[in-house]
Amino acid sequence: MRTLPDAVGALLQAADADTLLRDADALAEALADAGWAPEVESGRFSADGWDVVSSAWPPNLSVFRDGDLLDVRRDALAIAATLNAEPQRWAFETEGPDWSGWTTDDPRWDDDQIDWLLWHGQGVVVELFTAPAVAGEVPAHLHLAIERADSPPEGLPRDDVRDLRVASEGSIVERWFLVGESDLPDELLATLEADPDQRVSAAAASERRMRDGGFDDPTG
Repeated sequence: MRTLPDAVGALLQAADADTLLRDADALAEALADAGWAPEVESGRFSADGWDVVSSAWPPNLSVFRDGDLLDVRRDALAIAATLNAEPQRWAFETEGPDWSGWTTDDPRWDDDQIDWLLWHGQGVVVELFTAPAVAGEVPAHLHLAIERADSPPEGLPRDDVRDLRVASEGSIVERWFLVGESDLPDELLATLEADPDQRVSAAAASERRMRDGGFDDPTG
């Protein structure tokens, strides 16, 4: 079986509702302990060429890996094998073909019927998907999602009271995660741009640049 990067294996071991997905601080701490380094942008971490995009309300994350098609498939199969190796911990299910036991060159990959594989356990739901490249759009990739089992399918509604409290009284990690919340009001983003902690203010400045049309081309 292909060996996964240590950071990915450690993340799978930490995947539960009380350790990884308890709250914003626990999420950031568990990712750091697993070997993931935070990026400037809110909720983003990286390790060994893999990327994490995460949110804190409710705590959840998605792991992305792209590259050569066969390498991506090997990594996806290694993730599936790691989870399936602990049936006492993870209950497996899929609505489509169970590709977790295929080889990387199995002709069934080309049937265009690949669906998410799902595992339930430890108070979380783990979903795994992989897809080939789409010319001119996206490379071959895998997507590993981990979320709380009690999270509503539609997500949590906006909570302006919580956001104001976090901006003024939350931990540094909570404020950093808040920067990346969808549809954050401009005035609240401005408050976070002036945050005394450099990690928060840098994330807010990055978010502001994206809202204003992206980053300038340094060669232009």
